[in-house]
Order: sequence, then structure tokens, then C-alpha cells
Amino acid sequence: MHFVIVGGGAVGLVIANSLAQFGHSVELLVHSEKQRLAIQNEGVTFTNCYGEKSVQKFVVSTNATDLQQQAIWIIAVKYHHLNELTPLFNQLSEDTELLFIQNGIRHIEFAKNLKQNTILMGSVEFGAEKVDNHSVIHRGIGALKIANYRGQQSNVEKYSLLASNEFPVALMNDYSKMLLRKALLNCFVNTLTTILRVKNGALIEYPSSEKILHQLYQEVMTAFPEQKSELSFEDVANVCKNTAQNTSSMFADYLNGRIMEIDTILGGIIDLAQERGYAVHMLSTCYSLLQAMQEGGVRN
Repeated sequence: MHFVIVGGGAVGLVIANSLAQFGHSVELLVHSEKQRLAIQNEGVTFTNCYGEKSVQKFVVSTNATDLQQQAIWIIAVKYHHLNELTPLFNQLSEDTELLFIQNGIRHIEFAKNLKQNTILMGSVEFGAEKVDNHSVIHRGIGALKIANYRGQQSNVEKYSLLASNEFPVALMNDYSKMLLRKALLNCFVNTLTTILRVKNGALIEYPSSEKILHQLYQEVMTAFPEQKSELSFEDVANVCKNTAQNTSSMFADYLNGRIMEIDTILGGIIDLAQERGYAVHMLSTCYSLLQAMQEGGVRN
């Protein structure tokens, strides 16, 4: 299978390496010329979940017209960068297959207005850490979940061929439930690790932080009771335990002076809760705290 990965971040590079190592053709579309040159000259240094290193070469460009238009395009940029890609989506054919991999739920509305006939949604449960422009670490095995958003349901089935022991792929029936579950998980883990400035495991290591985590979980789940069977507090705690040494993506953005995904993760959930008639005061306070942290940091 032939893929174009849009985005040179941690998740995009892990997916690119995992696909390439199992024989799939992968090209990269990156934003900066500096990253393009680094990957073109050095390749991507990939450290797998067992600590083993390898170097993978890719066709890489900052110009979409240089890349295979009829490939499956995996959109692995953050939500606040999607509008910048509007010219790309206009340029691509209606028959080009798109797979969106973003945090939160805001990108659902964005995808609705695109002309492409086949659109899928993805959710990642593995850890990824970008070391520099051409180095990435796969931190912990977790599934890439994929669900159909627009087009024939049969379009999803071929993605089972991508699965391996180190890169499991799960095909889901309902994209909205899948994305909501991940957004809720991010609301708990990303939010509190960033505000407390700790790694994931610290949220359950100390009684005080575990109490805050549990209180936030209880409040938010009052608005989403149907999700309790999909995401129990024990599930949240197990994610913290299994990724104990990981730095959440939001905390990593904060540490590196990047724009945090405050609106797409927390804002989307707050809005949806309000539509259901619930005021999530604790989560709203966290939203304001994160905004204050963002305003005090470097934005790029």
C-alpha cells in the first residue's frame, strides 16, 4: 500500500516508520525546509518500543505536488494546523482517500466540508516522542484505531493488513464513540499532567493527584454516562500506569513552547457537555488555567 504522511511530528513519524518497516511505500509531507533537509540527508532514526534503533529513508517534500496524489493521505497534524491545509485538500482529487489522526473532536466538523469521497478517522493509543527533526521514539505498544467517516464501510477493512505485534490496528464501527473516548481520556491525562507538570504515572502515584484525577473523571462523566462502560476510571488509571514514564502530548507542547491543544481537547468536550445541559466547572477551570499557562509561554 502507498501512503503519504502529512506532518513531521511524533505520531506521524512513528506511523511512517512502522508502515515502512513492514514493506509499505511511505512519503512524507513536512512543513519546514529544515526538517525536509534533515530527513532527506540523514533519514529518520526510529527507536522502537524495545529500545532498538534503526534508520529509515523516505521521499520527503514541503510541496504536495512532489508526492503521489493517488496514495492514502494520512493527516497527522494538530487541529489548529488543519485550516492551513485547505489548499491541499482542494488540490487533491475527490477520489483521494484521507485518514485524519487528531486529538479531540473539533476536526469532525472540519472534515464535513471536504470534497473527498472517502474519509476515515483514526485514534492512536501508542506513545510517541519526537527527539529532533529526524528522530522519534515509539513509547509503548498501543493500537491505531480506525473508523469510517465517509464512504463505503468496506474501505476500512484493508487497514487490518497494516497490523503487526508492534503496531496493532483496530477497526472500529463508530467514529464518534471512538473519538469521544480518546478526547475524554486526553481531558483527564493531558490536562492534569500539564497543570501539575508531571509524567503520566505521577497522576496515580500520589494520593492527592489521584484524588484530583478521580474528581475530574466523576464530574465529566456525569455529562457522558454512556462512556462509563467504554472508559472506566480503572481504564484511565491503567493508561497512567502503562505509560508511567511518558510525557503527555500537551505537556510536551508546553515544555517546547508550542501551542497546546486546549480548545480541540478541552473546549470540544466542554461545548458538548453544555449542549447536553451539563456545566463541567472543574474542567472549565482547568481550561482557564491552561490558557493562562499558554499565554505565559512561547507560542509558535
